[in-house]
Amino acid sequence: MLSKDLIDAYKSEDLATEAFKEYRLRKGVVCKKCGCKDHYWLSSKHQFQCKKCRFRTTLQSGTLLEGSKLPVSYFFIALHLLIKKGNDLKIEEFQQQTGHKYSEPLYDFLKKIKLYLKTNEQNSILIDFIEVVNENFILQKAE
Repeated sequence: MLSKDLIDAYKSEDLATEAFKEYRLRKGVVCKKCGCKDHYWLSSKHQFQCKKCRFRTTLQSGTLLEGSKLPVSYFFIALHLLIKKGNDLKIEEFQQQTGHKYSEPLYDFLKKIKLYLKTNEQNSILIDFIEVVNENFILQKAE
């Protein structure tokens, strides 16, 4: 996949949501109410539901995206740019790639992601996303 195609794929909120959901499922979703680790995805609500107590957990709950009002796709765009450019990434470039009007929420968001990258495996979530993107492109070509 070409770099331009990859950036365009990162901007797809549907693909980003699907990739983040797959990542959450691989890492494991734990019910905040009963501690159960068995969940299923409620596509109508865009939430996980506990198989034991039926408590619902949002996609972003318990992650660095919890409480963020920014789209999930921004997370993947930021990851891509940070891995590509490292600490040389300017907030203006991130703002240009996302098309977001204000830089302040983006600055706070990048700060959280940089901390995340210091403490977690950065390639794991990108690999999940690329797999989802490739599957989607294969399905689109088959139609």
